[in-house]
Amino acid sequence: MLLNLSLVTQTLVSLIDKHIKASPAGAGIIGLNVTGEPPDQVKLDNSIGMFLYHISEEAHFKNAAPVSADTPPIRFTPMGLNLYYQLCAHHETQGDPGIQRLQLLTGLAMKALRDFPVIDDSTEIGGLKVFPFDLQGTDNRFRITLQTVLPNEAISYWTTAELPLRLAAYYQVSVILLEPEKPTRRTGRVLKYGIFTFTRGAPRLDGSRANVTFTIPGETSPTTVETQPAEASVRNLVTNTGGEIIFFGSDLAGDEVSLLLKNKLFAGLVEVGAEWGVTSTEDRIFAVIQPAAGLEKTLPGIYSAIAKVTTRRIGPDKKIRTFIKTSNETPFVVTPRIDSISAPSVTGIVTVTGTAFQDAAIPIEAVEVFVGSNKLPLKGAGPLNPGEFEVLNATTLQFRYPISGIAANETVPFRLIMNGTESAPYWVIAP
Repeated sequence: MLLNLSLVTQTLVSLIDKHIKASPAGAGIIGLNVTGEPPDQVKLDNSIGMFLYHISEEAHFKNAAPVSADTPPIRFTPMGLNLYYQLCAHHETQGDPGIQRLQLLTGLAMKALRDFPVIDDSTEIGGLKVFPFDLQGTDNRFRITLQTVLPNEAISYWTTAELPLRLAAYYQVSVILLEPEKPTRRTGRVLKYGIFTFTRGAPRLDGSRANVTFTIPGETSPTTVETQPAEASVRNLVTNTGGEIIFFGSDLAGDEVSLLLKNKLFAGLVEVGAEWGVTSTEDRIFAVIQPAAGLEKTLPGIYSAIAKVTTRRIGPDKKIRTFIKTSNETPFVVTPRIDSISAPSVTGIVTVTGTAFQDAAIPIEAVEVFVGSNKLPLKGAGPLNPGEFEVLNATTLQFRYPISGIAANETVPFRLIMNGTESAPYWVIAP
């Protein structure tokens, strides 16, 4: 490994220089000059330039395992590089003799690079080491490869407005390892392997369900309907009722189970656990929808849940290892909650209490009120007129009789829809 990339260039210059001087074909070359300068700077007779013009990172070494516990770990792993060189010869003599000498120099240099495709500390020519002094005794190893460059692509390596097109060959030298920082810490020795096996697969949610209970007019016993996906309102913290929801699936048990909630109003996934009363068995997760999920409000709308199952195991080093698995998403619906609907006042106004009828995140256009088949318009300026509704605050809304098409003492459904979700069934009686 090294930090000074010029040592690689010095190695190639040394290889070409020693090989040509040892070759019978190079015996007549006087004043051979092998340099690392770019082609426009190579101007002496019998010169060969080996110019480093490009560097790229070797992909194989990008994800090397760190050898140290220091941070950041990338500082302590070597960086693999590929170096790209342009070989170009030069001779001052004009005419055919100069061209012939230039082509001879190029051929001799290419033969040197082909005869020694791999260079390390043991590489010698004529009893002389090819490595410069600073690399001798190291474990560096360079592989030289002639690059295939099409003739039309080779032209692009020259700026013809400044330099005429010249004979050149292109090489890749790899892999050059940049020396990393010396580690100050090391991970412990592995004295015993800890293998953890799990007979279960990843948790899976097949769906959600909840019970909606209501009493149909004229009946004395309440009716319970199971909804899938689950439809439930937030729990009433005064009466401590409502909000129960069940997620069903497989492999849902663990040392700790929580739910990751997603909603378009949330900045990201919100995790809920004990505060939502989350408990689980192998095939079910029980939860109670609360008015808040973390720092977010639980407003009416469509949500999705992901089961997060945490399992803990004690390793051979007596340390606890934590394994976390997450499931797929499954939807559920948080509906507007209606706590009570008053009888009409003497002026025909009906007051509905519950939550959450109003919030900065809910546009007023997302609130719809139906009495019977009539969709009531939102109150405009002035007092509440017959056939209109208004939202007073987060827990109260009102509408006013008479309403077109509804006869006196007629019992009709009352429907509250917010963000595309509908409250549990209720009925109202016209005055």
